[in-house]
Amino acid sequence: MNSSNDIIRRSAFAIALGACAAVGAATVFPDYFNIEIPPNIAPLNFDVEGVDGAVAVTLRAEDGATLAAEGPKVRFPERAWRRFISAHAGSRITGELKTGGDTYFFTNTVSRHPISSHLSYRLIPPGYTGFNEVGIYQRDLTTFAERPLYRNLQTSRRQCVNCHTYNACDPSQYLFHTRAYKAGTVVVSAKHGRKMIRPEIPGGYAYGVYPAWHPGGDYIAFSCNDTSQIFYTANPDKIEVMDSRSDLLLYSLRDGKVTMIDEDPTLFECYPTWSPDGKFLVTSSARTPFQNLPPDRDGREAQMRDKYSQVMYDLSVRTFNASNCTFSSRRILVNALTSKRSFTFPRISPDGRWLVFAVGPYGVFSIWHRTADLWLLDLRRNEARPLNEINSAASESYHCFSKNGRWMVFSSRRIDGVYTRPYFAAFDPERGVFSKPFLLPAEDPAEHGRRLLSYNIPELSEGPVRESPRELRRLVESAD
Repeated sequence: MNSSNDIIRRSAFAIALGACAAVGAATVFPDYFNIEIPPNIAPLNFDVEGVDGAVAVTLRAEDGATLAAEGPKVRFPERAWRRFISAHAGSRITGELKTGGDTYFFTNTVSRHPISSHLSYRLIPPGYTGFNEVGIYQRDLTTFAERPLYRNLQTSRRQCVNCHTYNACDPSQYLFHTRAYKAGTVVVSAKHGRKMIRPEIPGGYAYGVYPAWHPGGDYIAFSCNDTSQIFYTANPDKIEVMDSRSDLLLYSLRDGKVTMIDEDPTLFECYPTWSPDGKFLVTSSARTPFQNLPPDRDGREAQMRDKYSQVMYDLSVRTFNASNCTFSSRRILVNALTSKRSFTFPRISPDGRWLVFAVGPYGVFSIWHRTADLWLLDLRRNEARPLNEINSAASESYHCFSKNGRWMVFSSRRIDGVYTRPYFAAFDPERGVFSKPFLLPAEDPAEHGRRLLSYNIPELSEGPVRESPRELRRLVESAD
């Protein structure tokens, strides 16, 4: 089991990736210095390593109020922290860190805008090692409380669970997928009840995945993907998840009707996301460079493997007519061939102006590429830029806005280059700028070194899910 010292021994690597802070001879993990924080966030505890003698921290507000902690393991009392931070929303907090004979000052800003109170994620080992024990968990961001929503240990046969998502951060409207045993999609809707569905392309090759709720709550857009893993023998990226076929469908929660969004066999398309007003759908789409691909997966994979680096995904958009469930033809927002990059995981800000997306060298799974970054597209001006203020030397990928649009959570491998962990950044919707990101707070920061699991698909919600794991298990077991 790793300790905090085990984490800090990798400090040269971690500092280079933006995970730790160097304070004179000391190393601080996590880096919670000079950041903007929500007024409802749990205590930002941290460890100080590499110095002898006493360590003392004092936080001082503009009105003179203080909050103090001592020791190389800096732990703020939860109740005192909560009172101190909430009382100073909208103001700056000056921090003083004394390590031996050195003193370091930092300034954190407490935002007036709270973050959505809960974060859901799948905890999973590296995907290529199997999914023997996989679960979806929910963390209360105002405390350190974490609880399981659904674990595959609950059923008589273990299955993969994935792709959990909420409708606009609403915990009364969410879904997740089960795979292999009792395969399907668990849907919980305040409007349409609880059900297990299997959205599938007619005569198709896969169930719907990568879902997106229509804001009205009556429809869910899915992509159907035929994916496989490729393992490298001489590549630092280790693995590629290849998409050899993908199509889009629309599922109606009213009557279970499936509508094909596009049936072009030469177009790979996935990762749908709706505009907040529900009037258009953004996707990642690639025109395949391969000709006459065989129908079976092995044949397709064999033909695509050596040239998969040529597959790059545009960001595309279609308008949606809710009165008759029809879509316009596809229009390219950001062109992959022109940019020589692949664009995935589009997510639109709640005000409808900004679109954040992942950028990789090719393919559809940016998280497996070390060079993957996040970019921002101004939909009003049609201008895109890399998010240099939050990107690191490691891969950044999946992301989600808070309900009020003032915060974003995203996946990053900046600590060790291997495991994804959630980072948060404040967002200014007027200027389209993010603040310096910070790591998910932990009661003991060494937990980030002991928990050798990836936080997969971080999704914010405005409150906790009300259904118990037992209720969700019964729903899964009831499936045919």
